Amino acid sequence: MMSVCGVLCSACPAYLGAAKGIEHQNKIVEAWHRIYGLNETAEHISCSGCPGPDEEVFYTSRNCKARNCCLFKGFGSCAECPDETCTLLEKAQSVWDEVPDLIDKLSSEDFDVYARPYCDHRKRLEAARNLFHNR
Repeated sequence: MMSVCGVLCSACPAYLGAAKGIEHQNKIVEAWHRIYGLNETAEHISCSGCPGPDEEVFYTSRNCKARNCCLFKGFGSCAECPDETCTLLEKAQSVWDEVPDLIDKLSSEDFDVYARPYCDHRKRLEAARNLFHNR
């Protein structure tokens, strides 16, 4: 599953976090604090992917303007939108642009689990856009 801006939701450690249990959620809290400086609580570590309903997405995604625009327009992702120069999408994607730089700072295991799902979001969305518009 892909987010509206191209993040690989289904590989994100928060994806379906509640179903994976409190031990999993606490592990993510610790890792996100260590890696990103985030101060989350375990109950926040659960998401069904940003195209889902507000009550099932990570709370920070609820106010994403690109997400809300997609949902308003009935799109599953920004790949379906004909506007290729959207400032809302650019802002949403820019959040993830520096994550690949963590490859030199994290162990390979931490990078694979806590950073890789957020990498290549622009390429992933562009590939989805090409598939959608060329069918």
